[in-house]
Amino acid sequence: MTHGYDVQFESKLERELKKRVAEGDETSEFPPTGLNRFDLYKRIKATLNDSYFRDVGSGLTADSSGGAFTRHDLGHVDDVIRRAGELLGANSDADTPAISQLRSFEVFVLLVACLIHDAGNLDGRRQHEQRARKALRESAPELSEKECSLISQIARAHGGTARNGSKDTIGELPIEDGVESAKVYPQKLAGVLRYADELAENSRRANSREFDTSYFPNRFCQCISVNVDYDSRRVSLEFTVSDSDCDHYAPDETGEQMYFVDYIIKRVKKTELERRYCDRFIRGFASFLETRVNIEFLKDHEDFHREHFELKESGYPQLDDEVTLGNESFSGETVAEKYREFKGGS
Repeated sequence: MTHGYDVQFESKLERELKKRVAEGDETSEFPPTGLNRFDLYKRIKATLNDSYFRDVGSGLTADSSGGAFTRHDLGHVDDVIRRAGELLGANSDADTPAISQLRSFEVFVLLVACLIHDAGNLDGRRQHEQRARKALRESAPELSEKECSLISQIARAHGGTARNGSKDTIGELPIEDGVESAKVYPQKLAGVLRYADELAENSRRANSREFDTSYFPNRFCQCISVNVDYDSRRVSLEFTVSDSDCDHYAPDETGEQMYFVDYIIKRVKKTELERRYCDRFIRGFASFLETRVNIEFLKDHEDFHREHFELKESGYPQLDDEVTLGNESFSGETVAEKYREFKGGS
């Protein structure tokens, strides 16, 4: 018996699908299955919630490295869907936001791919993206094998490795695909999903498990605030960091010892790399130009110091181009040293 009572369908992207289905959009080109695609979407989401997301925490805990990870429940899925809508301009006043350029079937495919992208965590973190198809097949037996394959390939590209061992998981997808006459652009949709997943961090996602390697990932979620500005095509990451966090030296989820501020820098660099990578596939459609970062440091709960920097491509590109910060002297050690000086003088 299923209980979908806590499942919501109120995101801008979900309401867009509902509206298009209700209007019977003749340009939607859904595969001719006779299914009401919004009703089907609701059933898939409710089924996944009951069969996967309610228990995904135990799957990660059972994993040998499960202590390091933040929540991968239905709340995270809704955050990814919300971010995807923002990246597509669902909250924008633009005349032709990217969301208006998607076919209705593409809206359905993107939403379902968001639903299943982390469902494989039920059986542990390792290669979880490879189990997306199994989750979809079990939750949507009405779909053809071709449609399941198409959606699960897009979902899997949010992480892991490609067949050649590289991280270019989106690049191995076809540029254009479809189910019968219903056309889809997998690389474009995968780019939106992957970037949305990268930006779906907030305090709600943090968990309270007491593992040494859990501290940094969960504290990162507690102190970050993300803003996607579709009209200016910029993403802002804002952090509020306490004095105790600034002096915290511990292993991250990979076991590498560092200060928490260094962990923030590491994650911010990863976010910028994901922006650049995903932009390769959504350029001219839902491009974003840079990542803006603001870190507010607190001492005794009062504003103590601020760091601002922007991460973007500049100058002539190099083959080994790396993400660098504008202020090279800024690090966890320099911040911790400032706090030690204040403590010594108090």
